[in-house]
Amino acid sequence: MNRWTGWMVAGCLLGLPVWAGPDDAKHPGRLVVADGKVGVLRVIDLEKGAVVGSFSAPGPANVYAAGNGMYAFAMHREQNRVSVVYGGLRQEDHGDHKDLVVEAPYILQTFTTGPKPTHFSSHNGMAAIFNDGDGTVAVIDEKSLGLGPRIFEIATGAPDHGAPLALGNVVLAGSLNRGVVEVFSRGGQKITSFSGCPRLHGQAVLGNRIAYGCSDGVLLLERQGNGFVSRKLPNPAGAPPNARVGTLVSHAKYPFFIGNFGQGLVRVDSQLSVYPLPASPVRFGFDKEGVLVVLTADGSLHALEAPTGRVLKSLKVSEPFTLSGEGVVRPGLALGDGKAFVALPDKGEVLEVELSSLEIRRRFQVDGTPGSLAWLWVGGERH
Repeated sequence: MNRWTGWMVAGCLLGLPVWAGPDDAKHPGRLVVADGKVGVLRVIDLEKGAVVGSFSAPGPANVYAAGNGMYAFAMHREQNRVSVVYGGLRQEDHGDHKDLVVEAPYILQTFTTGPKPTHFSSHNGMAAIFNDGDGTVAVIDEKSLGLGPRIFEIATGAPDHGAPLALGNVVLAGSLNRGVVEVFSRGGQKITSFSGCPRLHGQAVLGNRIAYGCSDGVLLLERQGNGFVSRKLPNPAGAPPNARVGTLVSHAKYPFFIGNFGQGLVRVDSQLSVYPLPASPVRFGFDKEGVLVVLTADGSLHALEAPTGRVLKSLKVSEPFTLSGEGVVRPGLALGDGKAFVALPDKGEVLEVELSSLEIRRRFQVDGTPGSLAWLWVGGERH
């Protein structure tokens, strides 16, 4: 018996509280599930393997995780509302360490940021929401949530479909119809703009660089001092006419972005390098440790080697997806710590897939039509 085990046994025999060891310190997190047809938000506790919260909401939503892992933002586009879900995981500061507190989830608040809130980003504790109906960007200090949120608004001047980002002391707003990225001070004054990105859609941040998808390539902005410099990367030669980058992701482990591109992905560094896939990507992203995962339209989930695009493993999770048409709800994908979570709307279930083996570990049956997913996770010691 080692010393740690001896202390554990002695503590149990004496009736003393037993402290969890390092291997027991992790909580697997919680999963926020938005119904794609009605106003319901659910929270699954991944430790218990059960739904621990079900809440009425203004309408169907797309959900996004805040950077601190405590909250999910639900965009109710057609109802002009935003709901903030507290996942029930938080840290309690004890000076030399922080404890993980696990409690019941709840709707923290629901508010209006502007007409048709759609795209969302979270960076260094600042959330940004683009309101398509009037082109405003609402910026929210995530630390103020629950205390009367501190929100300020940037006006771009016209309705559009936009990509927002609060970055330090500036706010960037990319606009699809105008094909431009505008940089504003927090006071709302326009500082500069970068054009030449037709049908701008999709955005990701990597260090001091930001990438935007364009119909003819990718626009890169790099922060240098108090300003930005831009560079345009064209689509690869011989690219199909309808192929374009419209979604981008990044991970601190890698010095490049990953975007969608027709029936495949692209690595974005000094050029666009195509990664072919068996079918068009529907959802994709990185897990906590940097595993690149793609859900494709043929109903398969793939784990890829991110620097090369080599498909390492594949798993059939569904029949081919119906992706367009009235009332169609797209499948959802969220990536956690070595896990992928796939929402199958037509089955009313969420799958948990182990990424190391690419095997289905659990199936969560939920009522209704599960669509968008957000994984919430908070670190800390557990007692």
